[in-house]
Formats: sequence, C-alpha cells, structure tokens
Amino acid sequence: MNEIGPFGLWMGMTLEEIGGSPQELGHGKYGLLTVPKPHSAFEAYVVQVTPTFGLSWIKAIGRDIQTDAFGTRLQYAFDNFEKKLTSTYGAGKIIDGVIPESIWSEPKDWMMSLLKGERVLGKLWSEDYGSSLPDWLTNIVFCAYAREENIAYLALEYTFTNNEAAEAELTEAEDEAL
Repeated sequence: MNEIGPFGLWMGMTLEEIGGSPQELGHGKYGLLTVPKPHSAFEAYVVQVTPTFGLSWIKAIGRDIQTDAFGTRLQYAFDNFEKKLTSTYGAGKIIDGVIPESIWSEPKDWMMSLLKGERVLGKLWSEDYGSSLPDWLTNIVFCAYAREENIAYLALEYTFTNNEAAEAELTEAEDEAL
C-alpha cells in the first residue's frame, strides 16, 4: 500500500522512507519531531516500524494547552479538533466521563480527575462505530491528557491493518532474548 495517509505517511513505510532523524524509543517505536506533512496542532510524533511490516502505527502528540481546573480550554480544543476528524472519518464513539466513586467528580475537579487517570475524554473511530475509514486503517483514537493540574495536551493515534502482524513480529523478536 502506497496510498498516502495521515501526516504524509503510509502503511509499510521504512524508517528510511519516513526520513528525518528518528530517535529509537524501544520495542519498534521511534520518536520524530517532524513528518512529511506536519500539522500545527502537534509537536512530536511516535511511529512503530518493524523490519518486515514497516510502519504500522502513528501517534501525534499535541502542544501544551494552558487551562483552568474545569479544563475549559482543553475541552474547547478537543471539540474543535474532533469535529475536523469527524468530517473526514465520519461517526465514531465519544468516551467522556469520570469513573464511579472518584473523589474528583466535581466540575472544578475536571483537570485533577484527568491527571489522576480517573477521567477519560476521547473518541474512537472504527468500523464498529460506523466510521468511514480507508481499508488500510483499523482505528483512530483521539484523547485528552493532563501533564499537570493546568497543563494538558491532545494526542491522535492511527492504527494500520498490519499492526497486529507487526506487534507479533516485535513480541517474537523480544522473546528470542529469553
């Protein structure tokens, strides 16, 4: 498959085809500061590339968003970007809520609950949710994360159809060390 996908990348690309100066992060993952078609909302990228299957997964990491305890600016940024993705990929499933019995359940605790891992704000696109994905993508995940009580970021992940085989290749290579 050489159909150009998100950020100018496509399934099966080699590290040489991706270019730039990838930083090895381990387990087939590489950090990139730029991609062929960058988006201003993101400051870094992580890709998974294996020797046999090439590029199988992309994660774009967003710029820091200064926000208040209610997460107002973060939620606004999430909603705006989610609309762009929905216009491209169709329906998906929003996941937005705090876990039951969390002590961080008040509106003023919105960012703290996100920081503590007791809240999720995200959207998933897949065939299961009526999304219009190209046949080389299995899903897209878009989520909000907190770095601190008033600093957050958005992240966007694309999983290609070769990811399951790529994961198996990485696991097999790692298990050979045993």
